[in-house]
Parts: sequence; C-alpha cells; structure tokens
Amino acid sequence: MSDNAKKGNVLKIVIIVLLILVVVGGAAFGGMYFASKKSGTATANTAKVVETNEVTYSLDEFLLNLMDEDGKRYLKVKVFIGYEDNKALTAELEAKKPIIRDVVIATLRAKRTTDFSATGIDSIKNQLIASINPVLTKGKIAHIYFNDILVQ
Repeated sequence: MSDNAKKGNVLKIVIIVLLILVVVGGAAFGGMYFASKKSGTATANTAKVVETNEVTYSLDEFLLNLMDEDGKRYLKVKVFIGYEDNKALTAELEAKKPIIRDVVIATLRAKRTTDFSATGIDSIKNQLIASINPVLTKGKIAHIYFNDILVQ
C-alpha cells in the first residue's frame, strides 16, 4: 500500500470516530436537556406554595386497642386538628375537647392494624374529619395530622 492510501484510510477512520462522538454527544445533550425540562416543569408545579393561615389544635396522645382478631394490637398516636385561624372555633375546640376525643377514640378503635397502610391512613383522616365536623358549630376543620404513630 502506498503512503497516500494509508493516509486516506487513517483520515476516514478519524472522520468516522469524530462523527460517532458528535452523534453520541448530541444524543446525550438532547436527553439531558429534555429530561431537565420535564422535571423542571414538574418541580415548578409541585413547588407552588399556597399561603394559608392554618393553625393546629392538639388532641393530645391516644393509646388504645385495635379491633384485631387476637385483641392484643395497640395504637399510640398524637392527633392534631388543622383549621383556618378562627378564635371562635379555637374556643369551641377547647370546650368540646372531651367530645372530640371520644369521636376519635370510637373511630380509631374500630380499625385493624392493616388499616394503617399508606393509603389507609388518608382514609382514616378523611373519616375523622367527617366525624368531627358535625360536632362543631363555629367552623369546620380541614385536616387531621398524625404525629408519633405507633402500631404494635
């Protein structure tokens, strides 16, 4: 082979390698660009914070039996009520705290340990809201918060 033929083959190989690098680099850049655009819009949507003047009221800690077959299952949880800042409702919650605690105890004692799954807890919270709101006359509660939950 002549020197020109060798140089031509080397030149073809260099051009092919450069083309492959440009294509791979372009694909990587495009993938990163579009992936960051998609996650950027999702982050922007979930990062919107709604200003609220919600306050919480503690119903203290509950320790009670659950409705399991063996009868030896316990629930220990701190329950907080979330509602829009309303002095009349705060006073009513304080006055009716024993009644509200009784409603919460009755609702939670009817549950089994399997009810305290990730989706089950949301259902229990909704049920508690629906059970507590009829007791109140000065306003309505919006959220139930569980802190320090322990199912044993």
